[in-house]
Amino acid sequence: MKLQVYSDLHLEFARFEPASSNADVVILAGDIDIKSRGVSWANDTFHCPVIYVCGNHEYYGGHTGRTLRKMKEAAAPHVHVLENEALILNQTRFLATTAWTDYSSTGDVVAAKRVAWEWMNDFTVIRTDESYRRLRPDDLIAKSKAAYAWLTQELGKPFDGKTVVVTHHAPALDHVADDLPAHLIAAYANDWPELLGKADLWVYGHTHIAADFLRCGCRVVSNARGYPNQQTGFDPDFLIEL
Repeated sequence: MKLQVYSDLHLEFARFEPASSNADVVILAGDIDIKSRGVSWANDTFHCPVIYVCGNHEYYGGHTGRTLRKMKEAAAPHVHVLENEALILNQTRFLATTAWTDYSSTGDVVAAKRVAWEWMNDFTVIRTDESYRRLRPDDLIAKSKAAYAWLTQELGKPFDGKTVVVTHHAPALDHVADDLPAHLIAAYANDWPELLGKADLWVYGHTHIAADFLRCGCRVVSNARGYPNQQTGFDPDFLIEL
């Protein structure tokens, strides 16, 4: 199976038209565009199955529940917008979740929450709850813990085939920018070696650093375009043979 991997295309800032390829599945690991616009783009751009996981930017100007629902409604039959959901294609199991983080990966949750609150736009422009209040770090901790529990459960199920996990947030601290303020890394990456060891491939985004490495026996990949003029190592023709 050939997988075309993209994340952090940020079409809200600059267009991107991928060249035609012989990919069997396209993976979009979040931050494609805001709200449902990335889904509409995927509907029109690709003709093979698409696995689409929301990043934080999909929710910008929106609501954590309502925006996800609208994205699912906008998706064409071949575009699968997934959140804590599994999909099996050609004997390959895809486990997809945004993941978020619980701010524990750098060792000080209180400090990481404080820095994230001060630095991340998420807490200004994303709404949640029935009251449409502003998002808080504790909301994302709850979402991340739910994602971890779901992945633990799914990865524990026997499966006769390859397993691909798709998240927006990174599952390891490797290849995260070293110029971030102390503890802000915890808003970008989890530290989940016990889960990595149960997957064959893990695709992520969010860090704006392209990466391809092995961790705990799992191939871990990011192919992020990032913002205009940002040097991320992005490869527009990147394909994985699984």
